[in-house]
Order: sequence, then C-alpha cells, then structure tokens
Amino acid sequence: MGIFSLLGKKGSQEKPFTPENIIGKKCVVTETVDNYAGCGQVRVNGQGWSARAARDEEVFDVGETLSIVAIEGVRLVCVKN
Repeated sequence: MGIFSLLGKKGSQEKPFTPENIIGKKCVVTETVDNYAGCGQVRVNGQGWSARAARDEEVFDVGETLSIVAIEGVRLVCVKN
C-alpha cells in the first residue's frame, strides 16, 4: 500500500464541505460579532470564518458559543445558543 492510498483513505473519511455539513454546528466568537459595525469572526472545525448575527440588534462577544443557521456568501449567520 503506497502513501497515496493511505492519504486517500484518510481524506475519504472526512465529509467534504457543504452548507449542509456546517449549518447547525457550534462555533466560538473570536472577534466581536456586530452587524452595525460590520465586524465579526468565529471559529468552527478549527477554521476562522467571517460571521454576522441573524438579527441586526444582537451583538456577540469574544468567547461566546453560537449556532450556525445559514451561510450568506462567505459569512456564517449565527444565533446564540
């Protein structure tokens, strides 16, 4: 068995990224999420993402755990758990 077949097996066990795989997952705020200020970053599955709150009046602070409810372009739309 060659190295490429071993790598192929590991990669085949992980699901490819699709919106269905990330919606409903938990994420952690790494930069304050504030729609009015136009800022927000979260970490999910070890990756950083831009994020926004589902409702404009909500602001999420660093360290809060959120749920992902949608994806808009390259931003995750989040709500508080």
